[in-house]
Amino acid sequence: MAPADPAVPVCQPQTPCDPDLVVRVSDLVSIPADAPTQGMEPNGWLVVGVPANFFATASAHVRSGTLLGASAEVRFTPVGFRWDYGDGTSQTSASGGAPWAALNLPEFSETATSHVFESTGTLSIGLVVSYSAEYRFAGAEWRDVQGLVLVPTSPITAIADRAGTVLVAESCLGNPGGPGC
Repeated sequence: MAPADPAVPVCQPQTPCDPDLVVRVSDLVSIPADAPTQGMEPNGWLVVGVPANFFATASAHVRSGTLLGASAEVRFTPVGFRWDYGDGTSQTSASGGAPWAALNLPEFSETATSHVFESTGTLSIGLVVSYSAEYRFAGAEWRDVQGLVLVPTSPITAIADRAGTVLVAESCLGNPGGPGC
C-alpha cells in the first residue's frame, strides 16, 4: 500500500469536507430560523359559528453561523403551518394564508386557513411553522439537512362570544321590556 501523499489534506469523517456528511436539525442549534408571525381577523375576538381568518408570515431566508465548528450558511424554507386553535382542534396547511382584503374576500368569509369556533371563552391560538433546511460551507453546493425545523410563534389570545341582531320598533331605553331588550 502506498503511503498517503502529505500534500493532499486528509478529510476527517463528519467534517465540512466529508462528502458523506449528514447534518441533522439538532446540529443547527447555533443557526436558528427566523421567527414567523401570525395574525387573525377579526383581531382578538371571535364570533361563535362564524369563520375567523388566521394567517402567518414566514419566508425563505438564509442565516450564517457556525455549523459543526465551521462557518456555514443555512437556507430555511417554510413547508407547513400548524395552528392549534385552543379549542381542542388544529389544522395544518402548506401555506400561511392571507388577510381577507389580500384575498379579495368580504369579512367572515371561509379561507383555507380559517376556523369556526363552536363555544364561547378565552382561547390561546398557537402556530408552529415547519421549515426544511439546507446548508453549505464556503459557497459550495446546498445540501439537505435531515428533519424539519419547528419554530413556534407567540400565541394570540382571543375571546369567542355569541353575536345576534334584533329588530325592534323602539329603543330599549324607551321600552326596556320590549323584544330583544
